[in-house]
Amino acid sequence: MRVSLLVLFGVASVLGAAAETDLDGFFRPAADAAAGLAEDEVYPQGRRFPFTLFSVGGSVETGDQRQAAMARVKADGFTMMGPQYELNDRVLEDAQDHGLKALYTVGIPMDFLSEKPLELAPDEIRERIAEQVRAVADSPVIAWWYLQPEELRYWRAKEMAYLDAATQAIREADPQRRPIWMYDPGHRNAEALTHTAKRLDVCGKGMYTNYSGRRDARVWVRWTIEQEVQAIEQANPGAVPIAVPEMFQQPDEEHVAWIPAWVRHDMYAALIAGAKGAVIFSMRQRDGFTAHQRYYQSYAQVAREISGEGGLGRVFLFGERRNDVSLRVVEGPATLALAFGEGEKLHVEQYPSVSFLDVAYGTDRYLFAVNSSYGHVRAIVSGLPDGPIAITDVFAKPESGTVEGGTFGLRLEPLGVKGLRFSRP
Repeated sequence: MRVSLLVLFGVASVLGAAAETDLDGFFRPAADAAAGLAEDEVYPQGRRFPFTLFSVGGSVETGDQRQAAMARVKADGFTMMGPQYELNDRVLEDAQDHGLKALYTVGIPMDFLSEKPLELAPDEIRERIAEQVRAVADSPVIAWWYLQPEELRYWRAKEMAYLDAATQAIREADPQRRPIWMYDPGHRNAEALTHTAKRLDVCGKGMYTNYSGRRDARVWVRWTIEQEVQAIEQANPGAVPIAVPEMFQQPDEEHVAWIPAWVRHDMYAALIAGAKGAVIFSMRQRDGFTAHQRYYQSYAQVAREISGEGGLGRVFLFGERRNDVSLRVVEGPATLALAFGEGEKLHVEQYPSVSFLDVAYGTDRYLFAVNSSYGHVRAIVSGLPDGPIAITDVFAKPESGTVEGGTFGLRLEPLGVKGLRFSRP
């Protein structure tokens, strides 16, 4: 049944002439990038989207409450648990009980920030880390290794020597060669991240938009993931970029209502920019953080969309990025400024207000678009070929429509997200 795009997308009309593209070419099936990967394992060793939270069940009052938090995470579509910090000793049991995979923490408290850090030779570091890994290496619930201390400084030779020794020990002691991640701080750019990315299998720096003073400049999310992607391209093409968004700081009361929009924007902007996993900081119950549940519910909604029946996580993990569809802003802010530094060192970079992803998955095509501005935006989407094309709003099933190719308008709310699937009627 043909449904008006005016009803489906809130646009004025279908505009313009069709692009010179053949339908068969437009719907050319994407290669199966997941071929050979296990159905029940987490990416990059399997097909499941890596979606987890730090400290699941952290700081709750009773064991029953902790188990309830873990069960809820599983039910809401998250695929992993952790890193768990003080709960690491029981994370394998908890993950097994709830059908989740685990990030298992290894490391030595080197205390590099103190005046007298622990002094260990590389051989001793390797042996101590290897012993930790060997003790649990046969566990099928471990998906990734998490290495501490965090935020190792690439300009300190002793810290990089520790990172070298620790990662070497993990790889030699783990016959499955599961990925290794260490958290990098949010201010690091691509050049800084190359030093750690070349030693790790997962690249993830803090993407704490509000905490980093970017509440009103959320295009910083795009900048964050682009730094990871660039560092990976330069230093370690096989590594996995991930988003590390925030869930720990209470907003001003006047901004609490923005939480769902913040979460949704940040997550989908990160995925469009290239993130292939998400680790939220954090699930811990914190004093005074009354917005915890509102944040969690917002992330859980995204988790259900990514890991649920729609399977959008696989589109982002394994979809084939293409460039024959274009998007142009015609109303509202077209560009956004992102400032770095201050005073004489201040420099400003300009970014498009709308990030979008044109991707093929199976026999379908997808368009995801995110408005990083706090203003309404209308854009023109063009590049569709001649002939009937069914369009489905992937976030509002079963609504659908049909166009005859060409160009159409798209409206985005402030910090709004759109997801469209194109298929043959």
